[in-house]
Amino acid sequence: MIGTILLGAGFIQSVFLGLYFYREENKGRKFSRDLGFLFFFLSIIMICNLVYFSGNLNEFPHLIKLGYGFGFSIAPFFSFAVTRYFGIPKENRIWFGLFLLVPILFFIFHIPFFLLNGEKKLLFLKNTLPIEVFSESNLLQMMTLFFSLIVFMRTRFRFQLVLSEFPKDFLREGKLFSQYILLLVFWLFLCILLCIFIPGQISESISNIGFSVWILGFAWHRIYLDQKEDENHQIFSSNQNTNKYQKSYLSDQKLTELGKQFDVLLNDKNTISDGDLTLNKISEILGVSSHTTSQVCNRYYGQSLIEIIREKRITLAKIALLESETPVLRISFDIGFNSKNAFNRAFKELTLLTPTEYRRKYKS
Repeated sequence: MIGTILLGAGFIQSVFLGLYFYREENKGRKFSRDLGFLFFFLSIIMICNLVYFSGNLNEFPHLIKLGYGFGFSIAPFFSFAVTRYFGIPKENRIWFGLFLLVPILFFIFHIPFFLLNGEKKLLFLKNTLPIEVFSESNLLQMMTLFFSLIVFMRTRFRFQLVLSEFPKDFLREGKLFSQYILLLVFWLFLCILLCIFIPGQISESISNIGFSVWILGFAWHRIYLDQKEDENHQIFSSNQNTNKYQKSYLSDQKLTELGKQFDVLLNDKNTISDGDLTLNKISEILGVSSHTTSQVCNRYYGQSLIEIIREKRITLAKIALLESETPVLRISFDIGFNSKNAFNRAFKELTLLTPTEYRRKYKS
């Protein structure tokens, strides 16, 4: 009964959050719409779970096993949406391919079952063995949990790798989210243990409801931080002597004006090579709020600040590698990276070559 109520409330909240994040992109928050689609997808999953937990699966036989397919899909979808939302560069193609391969294989393998009529699906459900550790339903549940665990561990690792290239306070919200992911990883591991020691609807209910609550909790906290950022932006604007940048959503004219100033700033070698460069420091130089600076990045460049700085620094590195004999380690520090490993990783992601390989291949 409690699970049904929570899932019903979760469905309503998912629809609301989907609408909120979908509309946020219109306000200059790049890739917010991806989060919106995620919550619309989550609302569909909650409907499937609601049918299952309320005991009405016999009335909707075509939902049998479909929930597991959605379960395999939600983790990659969520990982992709939040990575883009926080401006983290795209995942390695191999990992991204693996994330997609698992749900695709699940659906392909179960095509014959999904094509069965309702009566045959109900007959399958009736002949299903009692729930135990090695029953099909419990194994599928553990597989979805384990797959989600791997995806989120990789997502957190990805956040930490990219953010380690920048000062500690460069993207505080990204570091905060990585802690959210760590909490989820522990929760998923606990749910796997529950499936082993308490197989059946109880463990499945706890894991599905807990995961949904975590996502909804993250979203509401994200909304709180967004609203707080908007309030700070309004305070910043009200303290200016001009109303030039008071609007929370920049007009195209203002955007172009600020974009040109931003472009000049980011094309300055000394600025882009500053290892302590942060969003706040750029905002101070431009004389606008961090909220406005982020909006300029997203709308004028169509990229996050992390992606822009990375690309600018790698461009400087290419020039140094081809026009000088400076050691790679020295170049990495000269252009703002805090370690050779971080530089090598970023360089290879953008060029598919290490700095040494690039110099050897293109230096005349």
